Amino acid sequence: MKTNFNSHKNHNPDCDILEGRLTIDSFITFGIYVKDTEKHKKGQKFMELYVGKNYNVNSNKNSHSRVWYYPNIPAKYMETWNLLQEIYLSNYLDKSN
Repeated sequence: MKTNFNSHKNHNPDCDILEGRLTIDSFITFGIYVKDTEKHKKGQKFMELYVGKNYNVNSNKNSHSRVWYYPNIPAKYMETWNLLQEIYLSNYLDKSN
């Protein structure tokens, strides 16, 4: 699976996000908050789904996105999301601090 890491240092100051490509038209993310915010606690995990031409080069599908917070991630994405979590914990956790 092709992945792309977005550190809180250069992407979103509240969370780290690891993208995992599903198809040419879609990808999901493993996200984790690295600090407390008004709406989220440090360590809270989430998944985002991005589909379509606004998010994916060469896609012709209409665009949409959605966020789910763990443990309410849809079953059909859970295995891939867990793999992204393992990749994040093994390769990016210490580097993101």
